[in-house]
Parts: sequence; C-alpha cells; structure tokens
Amino acid sequence: MKAMTIEEVIEATSGTLLKGNPSDEITNVVFDSREVGEGTLFVPIIGERVDAHKFIPDVMKAGAVATFTSNKDIQLSDGNYILVEDTLAAMQDLAGYYRKQFDIPVIGVTGSVGKTTTKEMISAALGAGYKVHKTAGNSNGQIGLPITLFGIDDETEIAVIEMGMSLPGEMARIVDIARPQTAVLTNVGVSHIGNLGSRANIAKEKGNIVKYLTEYFYICGNGDMIPLTKENVPYDICENDIKTIYYGEDESLDIYASDIEVGENSQSFVYNGKSKVKVTLSVLGSHNINNALVAMALAEQYGVDPTKAAEALSEYKSYDMRGVVKEVDGIRVVDDTYNASPDSVNSNVKMLFDYPGEGRRIAVLADVLELGEQSEELHRGMGSFIAGLAREGKRLDLVVTYGDMAKYICKQISEESDIPTESFDDHDSVAKYLKDYAKAGDVILVKGSRGMQMDKVVDMICN
Repeated sequence: MKAMTIEEVIEATSGTLLKGNPSDEITNVVFDSREVGEGTLFVPIIGERVDAHKFIPDVMKAGAVATFTSNKDIQLSDGNYILVEDTLAAMQDLAGYYRKQFDIPVIGVTGSVGKTTTKEMISAALGAGYKVHKTAGNSNGQIGLPITLFGIDDETEIAVIEMGMSLPGEMARIVDIARPQTAVLTNVGVSHIGNLGSRANIAKEKGNIVKYLTEYFYICGNGDMIPLTKENVPYDICENDIKTIYYGEDESLDIYASDIEVGENSQSFVYNGKSKVKVTLSVLGSHNINNALVAMALAEQYGVDPTKAAEALSEYKSYDMRGVVKEVDGIRVVDDTYNASPDSVNSNVKMLFDYPGEGRRIAVLADVLELGEQSEELHRGMGSFIAGLAREGKRLDLVVTYGDMAKYICKQISEESDIPTESFDDHDSVAKYLKDYAKAGDVILVKGSRGMQMDKVVDMICN
C-alpha cells in the first residue's frame, strides 16, 4: 500500500480526529485484529455476533498507528483515533479515495459462478506482459474488495478485481469503490435468487458494473445470456460509449473457441479473436474454456503477445477444492467442493459425462444452498439436466446425493432416466458407500455448497 497521511484518511471519510497527529502515515489497513502490524489502520467492524471495537485497546498496544471508531466515548491512549459514523462505510470510502490515486486499468469480474477462476486466468494471461494486482482468493464483497484495493501500489500496472454480491444494492456500492474501466460477466445464474427473486433481477444487480466502463464489457454468450443481458443490464447508467463483446463456443459470437480436444488431464482449443492461437489447459470442463477465452481476449486488448498469454494459461493450476483432480488407488476424485450453484453443478456434471477413458463416472452431489422458495424446483432442474444428457447418449454410471434438497436431484433423474441413484443423510455413509463401490479407473466428481462440507467426503475417500 502507498502511504497515506491521517489527514488524507480524515478527508476521505469525513471523519473527526479525536486524538493524534494528522501528519502520521498509514501503510496498511486491516479489519482482523490479529493482522495488526507497523503502519496499520485498524477498522473495527460491528458484526452480528462480535463488535470489534472491543479489540481497539489491544491493537493500539500492538503497534497500530490508527483506528476508526464509531464510539465517541472510547478510551483514548497513544495513537490516532478517528471518529466515523460507520466503520465499514468509512473503510469503503477510504478505499474509493485510494483507488482514485492510481491511473491504471482496472478490470472488474462478476458473475454467478466462475468469478475466481476467471479472475485467476485473466491475471495469468495479463501477467505475461504486466505487473498485475489481483483479488486474493475470493475476497470480493463489501469488506474484501476494499482490502484488495489497498494492495495496489506504485509498481502495479493493471488490476483484476473480483466483484461479488448477494443482496440488492451491494454491486452498486462496490462499483463506486473500484470503478472498473473494463468488465467481465461470466454468467447470470440463480445463486442468491432467494435474496433477489429472479434471474432478471440478478442481471440488473450485476449489470451495475457498467457504470464507469470506458472500453469493453465481456459477457459469456452461452445459453440465454445474450437476450437476458440485453434486456436487463442497465447500460443507461454508463455515460461512456462502450462495446459489449460476447464470447463462448459458438462461432457466431465475437470471440469463440474451436477445435476443442479433451484428454484425461488436459484440454485444448483454438482461440478465435483478433488472432488465432492454440491454448492448452491443465484444467477440464467447458466452463474453463470460456474462462480462458476471456483471459486471452483481455490479453489482446492490453497488447500482450497472444502466444505468451497462451503459454501463461498452460501453466495455470486450480485452487484447492476448485476442480482439483486427486488420484488414489487408480481412482480419480475431482474435488470441486468449494461452493456450488445449479449452473456450476450442471457444468461440472457435463464435464464428467465428457471425461475420457473407459472407467465409470460417478457424480456425488450435495445441497445447493441459498435458493429460497425455488430450492426444490431448482434441484429437480439439475436432475432433469443430468437425465437430458443421458438421453443424448452420454454415459453416467451413478449419482450419489447428500442432503435434504439434493434428494430431489435423484428423484428427478429416476423419473426421466435409468441412471442409478443413491441418497444419504451423512458424510460417513456417502464415503463408506463410495469406498465399497469405486474401483480403479473410475472418476468421481464431488460437488456441493460450501456449507455442506463435502471436502470431508473427499478426505475420507482419499485417506
């Protein structure tokens, strides 16, 4: 982080200095009291269970330069105490002020699923020509995004910022903070539909990312994304003349993949954009082809040699629990347990159907959470999608589910196809069944919402 004076902090947040020296400098902003160090500004967040104001005496003793506080009666000791109305809002205002200090391209990445992987691939491709700052992990929301922006410094040449939301109004707020000039929309699915009501509302909310765009808006054009986004993205809030570019596997799109080849541990395709370049990936699934497509497009947009960008993508490795393949006793276990939505479940199961080799293909699926009143319908929809792939002649040998809602996946599969199914109510039963059933050569996909803790099943199988 580039140093900021206390005076600048006060200006950015409309705060009041209860005690301290306006010329003191901060070089770090944290909301976790355990991360306090030299030059730190501490932001005490008031959560549902813990008010972090209680940690202020400890962090100041630990060497923090300054702290926000929304309590004007706080006990003062050495250091800078800045009174603000709302500590989270103050951190966001400060991040927006800090962002404006840098005249660099900022790329925003949003979507119902695939944000983190897309952000990582874009960063890898751009890294072939630039010093890139990117969101760490998936710190993409009201707290994580401001912290990410504080990581920009004078050496940063371009930033790739993941932008997530789950409630109305959240995207508009973080867009005002990050102000991306170019953006990517990976998809509009049904994640958080329980909070937003419909895919149209989700598209409108995510579409707020266009507000400050000056260049391009990249949208995955698969499925019904083109009409959905054309009808619902609020382009009128952007004052600039921007171009929307659709990408995917259909050759009618602006940027598309062709000549796709899938192996046991890799896949390749030809990128068709301003140039034509073969790209080889060590991660499987058509969704990863789409992620790599937009990474190549952004590399071209910012003048990176396409061949070097493709080479960088060939070295990309998945995060743990995001499609990582683990092998034990000749059985391949695809660990995609970090999180799930109906769209990502369908994409991953399609990858499993297409997996090369003669071994059996087994899908282990848990509940997808946060679907509200539409949960049963959407779980049945996943079952119908799987049955539809089977009717196309593709092979899936077994579907195993865990959770109350995931049972509806099995029920719908049984109504529409002859794919064998099994349902269980605990992790131990799932793992025991699979240990008894699976044999060398089989491929097992394990997928579910983070709250379902399906990584425990992976660990039981592999250990």
